[in-house]
Amino acid sequence: MAPTADWSEWERDKLAPPSGDGYGIHKDYRDDLAQFAALGCTDWRITIEWARVEPAEGKFDSDALDQYRDILSNARDAGLRNWLTLHHTSLPGWYLDDEGGHRDADARGRHWARHVDRMAEELDEFTDGFVPIDDPIGWALRGYGLGSRPPGRNDAVVMREAVEGAVLATHEAVRLLSSGKQPVMTAWRADPVHALADDDGRVSREARKARQRWDDLLWGSWLRAHANGVLEIDGRATKEVPAFVNGVDYVGIVHDHPIGITPEGAIDAWPRDGRRDASGFVPEPGEFAEAIHRTHEALPDHKLIVAGHGVATDDDAWHEHQLGRSLEHVREAADDFGLAGYFHDAGVDGYEWKKGFAAQRGLLRRDRSRRPAATTFADAAR
Repeated sequence: MAPTADWSEWERDKLAPPSGDGYGIHKDYRDDLAQFAALGCTDWRITIEWARVEPAEGKFDSDALDQYRDILSNARDAGLRNWLTLHHTSLPGWYLDDEGGHRDADARGRHWARHVDRMAEELDEFTDGFVPIDDPIGWALRGYGLGSRPPGRNDAVVMREAVEGAVLATHEAVRLLSSGKQPVMTAWRADPVHALADDDGRVSREARKARQRWDDLLWGSWLRAHANGVLEIDGRATKEVPAFVNGVDYVGIVHDHPIGITPEGAIDAWPRDGRRDASGFVPEPGEFAEAIHRTHEALPDHKLIVAGHGVATDDDAWHEHQLGRSLEHVREAADDFGLAGYFHDAGVDGYEWKKGFAAQRGLLRRDRSRRPAATTFADAAR
């Protein structure tokens, strides 16, 4: 993590485990890329960390950009197409703390738009596709509603403001990038939402209503934006977002597990008696299939892609089993309606935002040996 990133300050304040060099992409990338290609990968996603290339406002690190160019050039040499994500959780501290981050319209219009344009220009030669923001609604939820990521707020009203800002930042990036030659893919969290039953097994009216509110925020908002070009968030004025209708080449979904909602509106695992992964939730391939088909049914005229999917566990047998079942659903969706592709999250066991290095979800271990699920993935890629 870049030293001036908001997450680095979060770590220094002991609010998360130290990330060190993450999964080591900046050290071992030639071997990593060769291994990805050997597994049958044709495309990969890499985050261009904003705080790494612009550690202070208006001050750009040419060495960091050169390293990204070298990584991307080596990926091309390995036969991989490069998809660049411009924001995945961490932001420069100066942008979030000093300028207000995505919540602030002026900051989005000045700093974020400039960053998007600059990366498109600086890395154009090596780029095969762009992802503006990975899971923008989840970023806002965790940072402003749950307080589990920077800036650590826990305010439902501010959270909705942040959700709106993150979606509008995504829209602005789509608008800017859609004029270029590379395709643009959004990446939305797509975890089915369920009302949790009480101790007597019945689902209360309160739980159903709470579940509907969360579903409308986490799913309905971005589905309507892509379908109708309108952003509707409870408590916020309606906004026009036409680029989501015509400026996006692929609607991407990111899925890990379903979530449960208590009558009080809190988030918990669903089902409660299911096997939990390292994140504390219950990954279920059937719910992954539900996410794929719900998105397709809501957006039949958009090309759909799985932008990220994985299971966090050190149980190799369970990991392999879950991935195999999930890839069956991917194949079925490809046959049924032309699902455009699948990105596994992640390539290498690395750092998880709250679990550190304890939540393993890669196809390769940190020592770069293959996990059994890598063979399952490679077989499906053939």
